[in-house]
Amino acid sequence: SPVIPARGQTAPVGRFGDAADDPAIWIHPTDPARSRLLGTDKKWGLLSYDLAGHELQALGVGRLNNVDVRQQVRLGGQWVDLAVATHRDQSALAIFEIDADGVLHDKGRAPTGLGDLYGVCLYQPAGGGLEVFANDTDGRFVHMRIAADGDGYRAERLRAFAFDGQAEGCVVDDAQGRLFVAEEKAGLWVMSAAAASAAAPRLILPVAPGRLQADAEGLALYPGAAGSYLVASSQGDSHYVVLDARPPYAYRGRFRIGIHPALGIDGTSDTDGLEVSSANLGGVFERGLMVVQDGRKRLPDGAQNFKVVAWRDIARALALP
Repeated sequence: SPVIPARGQTAPVGRFGDAADDPAIWIHPTDPARSRLLGTDKKWGLLSYDLAGHELQALGVGRLNNVDVRQQVRLGGQWVDLAVATHRDQSALAIFEIDADGVLHDKGRAPTGLGDLYGVCLYQPAGGGLEVFANDTDGRFVHMRIAADGDGYRAERLRAFAFDGQAEGCVVDDAQGRLFVAEEKAGLWVMSAAAASAAAPRLILPVAPGRLQADAEGLALYPGAAGSYLVASSQGDSHYVVLDARPPYAYRGRFRIGIHPALGIDGTSDTDGLEVSSANLGGVFERGLMVVQDGRKRLPDGAQNFKVVAWRDIARALALP
């Protein structure tokens, strides 16, 4: 499988050990170069970086595991950009507004009713508003709707469902109304994101050596003009798998992230969370980027961080249009 060098990296998180977990991306409304990379330190809180990887904000709000972002959401009569994270100390959603400069503002917590809160992904239905899928380490999911509540937000439960095993990574294709779930020991599933749907999930990429090796972890969607793709972390062999995000979900290939000697950036291993964007972020990122958690930082050895890969490098390596 091809090896693609990272084009950038963030500053290390502030805690040693298994601390960095899941990234998200916020796109600046007028100046893409001022976009932000968000990342959770699951021992401490939420971090914000510029595209060069410099830390801009560090919010010590507690053990946040996963985070997702949606922009231009209409709630409470206004348009807002929101980041939503799973707060494991409080079994609640931690909700943050992101202002026009990319600054995060803590807007409080919304209880989920789960016991050991784990992964999260957001959904902007065609009809408007914002919904969230959050999961528990026992395989349970809750599907909730976010609503404005005074100066903050609340979450109303719409439905609950469960997978047989532990799942964490998930992502919603808003345009198609599809929820994708990474069940760690089983593989990648697809199901309807509509709360009224009773359709069962369908396995589209089972865990198997040489393709997707357990644990199946981070999951992200690249919505491109020439094609939309799912990207998953094959944590067991430190690879990344790409498949079409539309039926029949054809497998497109896999790759590793390797060292970039000229920039002094090491490769990645044991990746938990990842995120991708197809926005034109300039320079080598004109076709977007992928940001991934690195389980073991080298060059030099240190606390975990997040690595940044140019989508054009991935597309070239896997012959994607």
